[in-house]
Order: sequence, then structure tokens, then C-alpha cells
Amino acid sequence: LFPVFLQGSSAVAMALNPREIDAARVGPNGQLLLGEANKNPCYNISEVDVVLSNILSNRAREHKHVSEEMKRTMQYCKRFKPLKNDSSAITAKDQLLRRVECRDTEGNARRLKRCRDFEATQLLNLMPATQEEATQLIPTLQDNPFIASLVAEIQPMRDFDRAIR
Repeated sequence: LFPVFLQGSSAVAMALNPREIDAARVGPNGQLLLGEANKNPCYNISEVDVVLSNILSNRAREHKHVSEEMKRTMQYCKRFKPLKNDSSAITAKDQLLRRVECRDTEGNARRLKRCRDFEATQLLNLMPATQEEATQLIPTLQDNPFIASLVAEIQPMRDFDRAIR
């Protein structure tokens, strides 16, 4: 289901109720049904690229071994990272998660997040070009009143020259 979150533990995977894990659904508490992964932060590919680049440069400076898995992961991140530059990788998710002022049904001003952490991460990884594409790829955004502005905000961040083969 979510091998990254379960960290390869088949015992944990067997113990989970499949109805408790469904990234396309929201639970009664308003959280996505990610099971134990709800407790962990999400990182988009561009953020992982920045973190791994720092680790690799530190290891090279200290003359420490870098595993083949880390090198392959770094190559994957470089190839598939959707954001143009490293500085936007750090701030992009914060931009999507920023709170905006809205009016509730009684007309009171409230500050709300425009999307959840997991949804922001998926928007940045998948970079949907349209509102319809976003809701097809990330079903929990279906009833999100901010979807149009979220999709519009990520468009200038896109890296159209990724040379994916």
C-alpha cells in the first residue's frame, strides 16, 4: 500500500485495516486516511533532492562513503524533480500551505489552510496543469474551494525542461 511509510515491515502491513489507509479519502476527523503516515511530514521530490545534495556534499567533503542506493536515489530526484530551482523547492510547499482569510457561513473572518500537507506534496510532485487534472490525480481536492488558485500558483514553478526519457 504505502511501502515508504511502512518501511518494508510486512507485519505492520498485515496488522493495518485496509479501510484505515486510503489516500483518496478523508476521515471523520478531516485527516487523510494515511494510517501511521499521518504522523510524519511529507517531502516532495525537489525537497528530497535538496536534502540529499547537502548530505552528499557533506560526505564528499569529509571523505565518507556514499552508498549506491543513495547515489541512485539522487539520480532519480535529479531526473524527476518538478521544480525549476532549489530555492523554490524549500518555499513552494509553504506557499501552498499558507493560511488565507475566508468568511464562514455567519460572515466571520477565519484563516484556513488551502490544502493538507500530503495534498501540497502531491501537487508539487505531479504538477497538474488544470483543475480537472488535479482532482483526478488527487481526489481529496475534489471539493476544495482553493483548487483553482493552487493549480495556478504551481504553474510558474514548473520545470518544463526536465529531459525525462
